[in-house]
Amino acid sequence: MKTFIHTSAWLAIVNRNDPEHTIFTEEFRRVLEEGDRLYTTNVAIGQVLSELKHVDLQKAFRFHEIVEEAWFGTHLHILWIGRKTQWDALKMWKRFPNLTLDVFDFASVILMNRRNIRQILTRNRDFYELGFKILPEK
Repeated sequence: MKTFIHTSAWLAIVNRNDPEHTIFTEEFRRVLEEGDRLYTTNVAIGQVLSELKHVDLQKAFRFHEIVEEAWFGTHLHILWIGRKTQWDALKMWKRFPNLTLDVFDFASVILMNRRNIRQILTRNRDFYELGFKILPEK
């Protein structure tokens, strides 16, 4: 199975004070234990690093190290949002103005569709409207 890790899930996982930290951490562990192939984007990692820097610079450094180790290993695939993907995402963003997804979320959708990734670890339930299974299930 393939699972995409959204920015909101990363932030819940790395922040022990987040009200949903435990549920997201448990779901993350579960998909890892089941052998899911994990995916995220360069922008998601950058957004998490930026948020962490404002809270705890050392935690940001450590998160980057962990992500790099997972990426160089077999646990994590980082998908890159480039010019064409962003262009396609902007077109999709215009087609779905009622969803709360931002342009980078739509870029993630484009990349997930290209790789046939059908489930996403996220807080944003609007991904469901685009045909994705949301984890954790509520």
